[in-house]
This record gives sequence, C-alpha cells and structure tokens, in this order.
Amino acid sequence: MQTIEEFQKFETPLTHVQAPRIGRVHIGLVQLSTDHSLEMDWAKLLGTQAGVFSSRVYYSSEMTPEALDQIATGISEASDLIATGLPMDVMAFGCTSASIIIGEEKVANLLTKNRGDIPATNPWTAAQAAFKHLGAKKIAVFSPYPTEVNFPLYQQLTNAGFDVVVLGSLGIEKDTDITTVSKESMLEALDKILPDSGADLVFMSCTNLRVLDHIQEIEDKFDIPVVCSNSAMFWHAMHLTGKAAQCPGYGRLLNQ
Repeated sequence: MQTIEEFQKFETPLTHVQAPRIGRVHIGLVQLSTDHSLEMDWAKLLGTQAGVFSSRVYYSSEMTPEALDQIATGISEASDLIATGLPMDVMAFGCTSASIIIGEEKVANLLTKNRGDIPATNPWTAAQAAFKHLGAKKIAVFSPYPTEVNFPLYQQLTNAGFDVVVLGSLGIEKDTDITTVSKESMLEALDKILPDSGADLVFMSCTNLRVLDHIQEIEDKFDIPVVCSNSAMFWHAMHLTGKAAQCPGYGRLLNQ
C-alpha cells in the first residue's frame, strides 16, 4: 500500500461505547517542584478509595515568606495542566507554609479558577479542620521551618482559636532539606517538647517531612493524636467529597 487511500480500504472501522469515569474520588493535586515526600506518602493512603492527578509548581526551596508568596504566581497554571478533560471532585495544594503565607482563601481561588465549582483544600486548612474533628484545642507544633515562617503559623493558629502550648523548630532554611529529617530526630524533638506540655494533639508540619510512616509509633509512644500535613490533607480532601478516609495504621485521624 503506497497511498493513504489504499490504506483506508485495508483499515477496518470499529465502534465503541464509552465507559463511565472510574468510581473513586478524583483529587487534583498541585505540589511543589521541591517536594520529595507527598507523592510517596499518598501512594500508601489511596488504595481504591481515591485517585490523584497531579502537576507541579516551581519553588526556589528558600524557606522565606517572600519565596513562599511567589509560589502563588504559578498555582492556577499548574492546576490547568492536571488531566485535561477529566473532571476532579476536589483540588488540593501541597504546601503548608505557602498556604499560611499566601492565604487559604487565595490558594483555594487559584486552585479552582478553571476547574469548576468544586471544593479545595491545602495542608494548613486541612490541619485546622482535623484539629476540630479530633476535638483538640491545645496544640503542640513540631516545625521544620525558620522563625519568620513559624511566627505567622503561630499567629494564624491563635487567631483561629487554638492554644499553641509549645512550638519546637528545626529552623531548616531549604525545603529540600526537610525531607531528610530522620525519625530519630523527630522522636528526640517530641521527647523534648511534649512532656508536661498539656497538648491535646501534636501537629507535625510540612508535606516534605517524612513522618507519615511513624505516626502510629509516635501516637503509641506519647499517647497523643498526631496530625501531619500529608495525613490531614488526604483526610480533608476525602471529607470535602463526603467520604471518610480509611487508612488503618496511620494514626487516629485516618482510622476513624
């Protein structure tokens, strides 16, 4: 066959019936170019209850309010790149500190600008919802961030009606370094800040912090609920679609 006309005579036309969208929650996720942990964590939580469709937005990795605020310029464009033609049930933005600096409402608007009338979440909004869900008022915070990021975190939690009883900070200045914090360092830090704190719950902030696998161990050791950015955001994304996240072995929030 030398021509397309000859090939058309050879080609057999077929028909098909369109199947419905796969029957699980569809989460559209915008994460940072520097995030090494969020995808790995959520891969353990998804099961058959949800599917994640993601893209990334550029971030310099500098843990400063100015650099975090700059992320806002790319969120809508990154959202638009997620699974063209496939409707999402909820949108998520994967950065706790940037959500604090940019503002929860602005992040939600940027995420859903061209995605239709669907809910949106981020780790900061999700964490606060998780605290309320677990009935916690007195919060202990384990933070990897430097002081200029911790201060607005403290202010916003306090303004939301929570009592920050202790805040321990690693003071890490690059996002890509947060992912390397060891379990031993986390346990040592919690052993320093939790005893006699009177906390109802400990929040371990940052989507890049590799703590999800250790939540159950920490809860058992200190007898306190543990919420991390990645557990909170998955729980909240499911909650916003009317579903209950079922992830046994990853702490009280995800096993209710």
